Amino acid sequence: MRNTPWRLGPAAFAIASLLLVSSSRAGTPLSETSSQVEATIRGKLAEWEKAYNAGDRKKTFEIWAPDLVGWYPGIPDVTYAQEKASLDRPAPSGPRSTLHVQVVEVLVSADLAVVRDVWTETPPPGGSGPATTIPSFEVWRRQPDGDWKIARWISAPRPAKK
Repeated sequence: MRNTPWRLGPAAFAIASLLLVSSSRAGTPLSETSSQVEATIRGKLAEWEKAYNAGDRKKTFEIWAPDLVGWYPGIPDVTYAQEKASLDRPAPSGPRSTLHVQVVEVLVSADLAVVRDVWTETPPPGGSGPATTIPSFEVWRRQPDGDWKIARWISAPRPAKK
């Protein structure tokens, strides 16, 4: 028996390549593409907007990951526990502002996605002041059940035009 360097045959090379690709996307179904994840996230944001504008607080809660941390100027960090506790409080009465989201881009890498979007908050009918534009970033994480949820977000309103 000759002493030759170890080499992969074509079949072994193909199997090793598949294992390498599979392990580099651990937790990501090979059949789910970045485009599919982007479409899922865009759909979830559209559903959230619709639920918020309809006053469906339970539906809006579904988008948050259990480790949620959000930041908005002038208020303490927003957490999953706070959002969950707010469901037990009575909903504010009277007219509410409405929100509209425009997704600017979605970047997907394995089990994380970053969304850059712009929210527009419009005062309720009869309310005073112009609409507020709120640029935002969200970090979405695939959950153990495969669902995508927001784990982190940061938003800040643009200064009002003078």
